[in-house]
Amino acid sequence: MSIYRKVQAVERVFSNLEKELAAFKNATGLHCISGCGLCCKKPDISASPLEFLPLAYSLFKEDLAYQWLEELQASGSEPICKIFRPLLTDGDTGFCSNYKYRGLICRLFGYSAMLDKQGTPQLVTCKTIKTELPQAVLTAQQHIAEGKKTPVMRNYYFQLRSIDSELGQNLMPINQAILEALKIVLSYYAYRKPRRA
Repeated sequence: MSIYRKVQAVERVFSNLEKELAAFKNATGLHCISGCGLCCKKPDISASPLEFLPLAYSLFKEDLAYQWLEELQASGSEPICKIFRPLLTDGDTGFCSNYKYRGLICRLFGYSAMLDKQGTPQLVTCKTIKTELPQAVLTAQQHIAEGKKTPVMRNYYFQLRSIDSELGQNLMPINQAILEALKIVLSYYAYRKPRRA
């Protein structure tokens, strides 16, 4: 499968997820606390290169891929996500500088469920949401317990793996995943013309 087709397939998974997340948020009242961004500051976020292929492809089309590649290589083992923007300026809506192309974990965390050892879905959210929105958290937990439609992390990771099992299951630090996605796109198009899309 070509890189372009893989990017399209990942974007379809993300599009379906966004619809499911919107319905879950609407039904439960869960939402991020304005101006927070604490989850983006975690130094141990893992991701797969596959979930960042759309970002890498977008950067390639904008002639920014080599610049990002060099910056990521120069930053070494910097643990904070390169897409994270620590300071907000007027007009900024959030801390992600490339929100459209954020990874799967960035989309799922806070508004999804993980299966416990018994296979029972349990809400995955942050301490800030639990503290600031306790009623919404209770509503979400009840929603999940009643078996209502809930985004389940495992299901979306399996969908990504079905696109490319190797790229989808190889979890690594988030900046390394972005770097690997860039290398994949750049090496693929080193001797090919990119599609006009």
